[in-house]
Amino acid sequence: MDQFTLYEQILGLSPPWFVSNVELDKDLGEVEVQVGLDRDAILTCPRCGRNCPGYDSRERRWRHLDTCQFRTQVVAQVPRVQCPEHGCLTISVPWAEQKSRYTLLFEAFVISWLRVASISAVSKQLRLSWTAIDNIMERAVQRGLANSPERDIVRLAVDETSFRKGHDYVTIVSNSQGHVLAVEDGRSSDSLGRFYATLDEQRKRSITSISMDMSPAYQKATFEHIENAHRKIAFDHFHVAQMLTRALDMTRKADMAKADRSMRKGIHQSRYTWLRHRDSLDLQQVQQMRQLSEDLKDTGLVWYLKEKARDIWQGYRVKGARVAWQEWIQMARVTKVRALTSAADQIEIKLFGILNAMRFKASNGLAEAINGQVRALKVRARGFRSKERFKRAILFHYGGLPMAPDPHK
Repeated sequence: MDQFTLYEQILGLSPPWFVSNVELDKDLGEVEVQVGLDRDAILTCPRCGRNCPGYDSRERRWRHLDTCQFRTQVVAQVPRVQCPEHGCLTISVPWAEQKSRYTLLFEAFVISWLRVASISAVSKQLRLSWTAIDNIMERAVQRGLANSPERDIVRLAVDETSFRKGHDYVTIVSNSQGHVLAVEDGRSSDSLGRFYATLDEQRKRSITSISMDMSPAYQKATFEHIENAHRKIAFDHFHVAQMLTRALDMTRKADMAKADRSMRKGIHQSRYTWLRHRDSLDLQQVQQMRQLSEDLKDTGLVWYLKEKARDIWQGYRVKGARVAWQEWIQMARVTKVRALTSAADQIEIKLFGILNAMRFKASNGLAEAINGQVRALKVRARGFRSKERFKRAILFHYGGLPMAPDPHK
């Protein structure tokens, strides 16, 4: 097999394209593969596929996978056609996408590297600028979104994550497979509404549950766009538990302020003990809480009702759960502990979503895991120059998209 045939097979060329020459420049450490086009080849518009007359040709260069230790460039005189509908356009070539300076095989190689390494590492290893890598990543995400079949949206989760300090956020929508479906600017009702607007009515009706925190903005968007939203919105257990642990800690601090000064250090040191659930307490911690309960009566009450709420969530079916939660709300109000009664008011307002979460066993666990991975990604990248790059990186790494180009397509 001669070198021309070898590179034709490597590039996946077939008539009317062929390799016309291969040159090695040892001083530059570069192999140049020149590709030609048969003179009688039929030229077509890259947009509509219509046969069109040639207009002129221009030299273009693409970086290809290295040949051994030599950097490899593909060079071709690519014709432009005069399309009556779309004007003067450069025809498509089989080894690269339009407007790309890299072959499909090279882009696939870069994508495989980016999945496991930072942009900085890929830049150094492959001698690419960050802008070049970002362009490859952008095409990969666009390709993945275009080629992706309709993804599962039956069970959705909505979460937010910060882009940078200063209350600059993005909204992340994911599914039950842990794939990010959309990343929208901000954390307002419009942010989530933009995602819902991309769905047709049939797709919207197919949604059975939407797990979220207790953000009024996300609720507003869901009520505006989703039919029977009150039966689909689910408030994750984590956020209910977070509300109650916050009420418990506020109550402990209020009790500590009223306690004798000699006890305050011990009360302060017990703060994490009160936040734990009873099954995780050892004997020493149980004794510590019993001793402190004499002086921290409100804290003891709030801790008991926090554990009671956990029992309701874990042990009741939905039909019995409604009554159990209503009884819990009444008990919390009877205590007259300000932080607890405030939490009880919120639970009463959000009870429909809490019951939905129990019925669907809905959780934001996967969404929270994605959020943690996104934070790690941000640290590894040492921040992102723009929010668009940040959003693109989230879809690239966690979108589950088929992004690799097909060189044989």
